[in-house]
Amino acid sequence: MENLPNLLQFDYSQFQSFFLILVRLSGLFISAPLISNPNIPRTIKAGLCIFLSLILFPFVDKSFLPVESSISFFALIARELSIGVFIGFFTSLIFVAIQLAGQYMDYQTGFGLVNIIDPQSGAQVPLVGQFLYLLATLLFLVIGGHHWIIKSLVKSFEAFPLGSLTLDANIVTVINDIFAKIIVLSFKISAPIVAAVFLIEMAYGVAARALPQMNILIVGLPLKMGLGMFFLMLSLPFFLWIIKKEFINLFASIDNLFRFF
Repeated sequence: MENLPNLLQFDYSQFQSFFLILVRLSGLFISAPLISNPNIPRTIKAGLCIFLSLILFPFVDKSFLPVESSISFFALIARELSIGVFIGFFTSLIFVAIQLAGQYMDYQTGFGLVNIIDPQSGAQVPLVGQFLYLLATLLFLVIGGHHWIIKSLVKSFEAFPLGSLTLDANIVTVINDIFAKIIVLSFKISAPIVAAVFLIEMAYGVAARALPQMNILIVGLPLKMGLGMFFLMLSLPFFLWIIKKEFINLFASIDNLFRFF
């Protein structure tokens, strides 16, 4: 009977550890691409989250002392949730850059008049952007990006154990660099189409001066759409190559970011 209080204390500590692991995984399922899709039933998400937590539980450092204060425990829950959301959010930034590049292309080629509903976010997205988004999603699955997300989460437990999270002042600079790279990526993806359409616009200007009787607006819009799609097909190999490279660089940046915690 004397060991009963110690046994209860040990069980409570293990429960805290498992719950915090579950909370960190839940944050990943909130913001990570693909697995955060609202079309996936919540029961499947919850079951997968619990299953992964059970797998990770024996390998996670649980040396922190049990938290007796409710306020301290809620603070730990907020920290663990923010870590999972953080990993998923930065992973989804590439997909945001792809849709932004698609929006640039739509405005230049004339497809900006047409928007479709994204089933994942429920918002209106550009037509070309959604097409590139689906291609990037398939590439993400082919190269095992969903495995990289789980690996990044496992590395987060190695970078800082449960119950401890400290921030370095340089983390703001690293986050700014990641956002800057995402903006540059959107321009890289859209650059071939934007440059081609710019040359087409210059040709329109020359044609309008040479043939003033021709209605450039009526003739030019379908031609610009057709040529835009043609150059888009030509640039698809470049798009797939650069997206694959950026996926690899993104997860390397996330691993580098863990050093500042």
